[in-house]
Amino acid sequence: MKPLIGLTCYRHKFDLSTPGPDLLGAQLSDDYSQGVEAAGGVPLLIPYLATKDAVLAVAERIDGLLLTGGNDVDPASYGTEPEVGLGVVYPQRDQLEIRLLREVMRMGKPVFGICRGLQLMNAALGGTLVQDLGRAKQSKIQHSQKAPRHHMSHTVHIDPDSRIYTLLGQRKKLRTNSYHHQAVQQLAPSLRAVAWDDEGLIEAVEWKAAGDRRKRADTPEWDSSAGQPFIVAVQWHPENLWRTAPEFLGLFRGLVEAAGTVPCSAE
Repeated sequence: MKPLIGLTCYRHKFDLSTPGPDLLGAQLSDDYSQGVEAAGGVPLLIPYLATKDAVLAVAERIDGLLLTGGNDVDPASYGTEPEVGLGVVYPQRDQLEIRLLREVMRMGKPVFGICRGLQLMNAALGGTLVQDLGRAKQSKIQHSQKAPRHHMSHTVHIDPDSRIYTLLGQRKKLRTNSYHHQAVQQLAPSLRAVAWDDEGLIEAVEWKAAGDRRKRADTPEWDSSAGQPFIVAVQWHPENLWRTAPEFLGLFRGLVEAAGTVPCSAE
């Protein structure tokens, strides 16, 4: 049976032609779900869930989790005050994804984060974020490109001693697209950086080996019975690239293959 991959969604405000209260719903680009499908998985879009029981039920049923892109992460989730330059936040989405991440990790299931997904993962595991690169850092590299989604705008350098090096076809350097204004500031103790831009900005992270981690009491632990953890995140958007640059489908294949090795959850 093909692995079932849960995909988190944007919180979307519908434009109504009739008077009435605002309506919120779930929305996600097809590129994410089609990337999972092309890699051999079955995508399942996860709407807003109001209760912990519902989050737990979803975590039990999916085989892997994809944390997608979207709006800014609420600085309250990593204990910081909002700064000038912070964009739109949906705290409900942050809370849902943090709960999902913790439950999925506790069950030893794989997680892949894209753009906001990397930022959310870092915040949830004890790191902090740059709230707006334009104000916080002098950078010559444009990270919010003004080009088509599949255009690869800047260079990323990859640690050859990393999982994504293998997933991307053993490339030490490649070009990626870029659509973000937030980034990792302080890296979470349980993560390690494995890719950077030319100026040293973190572009990808992975879970640290057990002997190389500073454990925090509030950090969810990977179920060691599930083997080597697949907890990977990138700052760029491979869902927009894999059709024209097939090497980026390797990231989705890695998630799906890891999900295929997860034992069935107990009822």
